[in-house]
Amino acid sequence: MALSIGLMSGTSMDGIDLALLETDGQHHIVEKGHLHYPYKADFQIALKAAEYSVRKHKGDLQQAALHFKANATEYLNTLQQPMSDYYTHLSLESVIAESTQLHISAVQQLLQQQHLKSSDITVIGYHGQTLYHQPQRHCSIIIGDGQVMANALNIPVVYQFRANDIAAGGQGAPFAPIYHWALAKRDDLIPCVILNCGGIANATLISNDDATQLIALDTGPGNGLIDALVRQKTHGKENRDQDGHYGLAGTVNDTVLQQLYTHSMQGDKADFFTQAGPKSLDIGDFKWPAALENLSLEDACRTLEAFTAGSIIKSLMHTNTLLPERWIVAGGGWHNPVILQEFKTRLAQYFPQAVVKTADDIGWNADALEAQIFAYLAVRHLQQLPFSFPGTTGVTKPLSGGVYCQPKE
Repeated sequence: MALSIGLMSGTSMDGIDLALLETDGQHHIVEKGHLHYPYKADFQIALKAAEYSVRKHKGDLQQAALHFKANATEYLNTLQQPMSDYYTHLSLESVIAESTQLHISAVQQLLQQQHLKSSDITVIGYHGQTLYHQPQRHCSIIIGDGQVMANALNIPVVYQFRANDIAAGGQGAPFAPIYHWALAKRDDLIPCVILNCGGIANATLISNDDATQLIALDTGPGNGLIDALVRQKTHGKENRDQDGHYGLAGTVNDTVLQQLYTHSMQGDKADFFTQAGPKSLDIGDFKWPAALENLSLEDACRTLEAFTAGSIIKSLMHTNTLLPERWIVAGGGWHNPVILQEFKTRLAQYFPQAVVKTADDIGWNADALEAQIFAYLAVRHLQQLPFSFPGTTGVTKPLSGGVYCQPKE
């Protein structure tokens, strides 16, 4: 039995979620602890500037690093942020190094909180920070140095989870389904649909006890577009629609909502919402229509929250499979009561028999779930057990993945 730590920093870039898990990488799963390690405001903006630079150069890290200063200035200008001393001395390399160090500090804090030492931990599953994800171009940029972490903590680290899947022709996401399946099997919840709403929303359809028959897909935006809108409209002072504050005071603009469905994605993603899975997204795939920016912040948030909810349903209607009555929602996006209410209202129009429960309702820790996934996957890596499947990422056969880092002196 392994004691593992999972680390997750999502597209919101607000901090690191850590989870301590006792697991055999199969059906034995015991949650042992959880910690949120918040980022300071300056570093959140630095990460976003790094993302902006990497996206601008379509995943070319060398060019993104070379032009980082100019790109960071450009990004700060979009927020109407002054170029303080902190940003003046930044480079892409320094952002990557600081991100790694903050993850190391977060693990040290969790160990202290749980009264554990490094030798008590079997492995760390280190997701890293996604800056760019375009599997059709065989490119997924996730920053963070697993070897530096392993050396600093004297604990083996598994990272770069997506690389093997993408190299084999898969989407490189989502990887949550095998963990969702294990929890549902443990708690006798099969059949069910599990909906995760982070920066991107994804769904896992579990019809039976056979993990190789899992179906999964990214469904559309989670809270990523809402976060970006609030960040832009408040010039970086706020990073999200906290507790649905703006959306609750707003009204859905149906004209703009339809434009989001038809014009928010371009190129090979233009018909994303009517495509069957497996399919995955990068938050950079979206571009909101100009009309959205003409709305008040309240109406724009409410419209994007309706879009998040509705796109989940629209994508699932094209899975060509029978949907079960039990629906479980997990992830930070569901803390926004507007997204949850919009989802329940719209779901009832199409699937009136559906019963929606939150992860907390059934005894799961919604805040820890994404970090737990990578604690679990790290142990599966040690055992060379698969965590991507034909029905989840589009690979031709079940695959394991990840890069293993043994601590060095």
